[in-house]
Amino acid sequence: MNLVERLNQGPVLCAEGYLFAMERRGYLQAGAYVPEVVLEHPEVVTQLHREFIRAGSDVVQALQSFTIN
Repeated sequence: MNLVERLNQGPVLCAEGYLFAMERRGYLQAGAYVPEVVLEHPEVVTQLHREFIRAGSDVVQALQSFTIN
């Protein structure tokens, strides 16, 4: 099923959660930061994406906030 077909089936909920999950796991600290976890621990980011998908997420997004100044 592609994205358009899925959207035609009904509402899709999408929300942030990656930064909070990374912080709870000790990879980030609260505050203004560049999410270095993407560079320092890419396997953790990949694993978190997998966990969100297994939990039922229809959409996962790249963790790229604050990467461009």
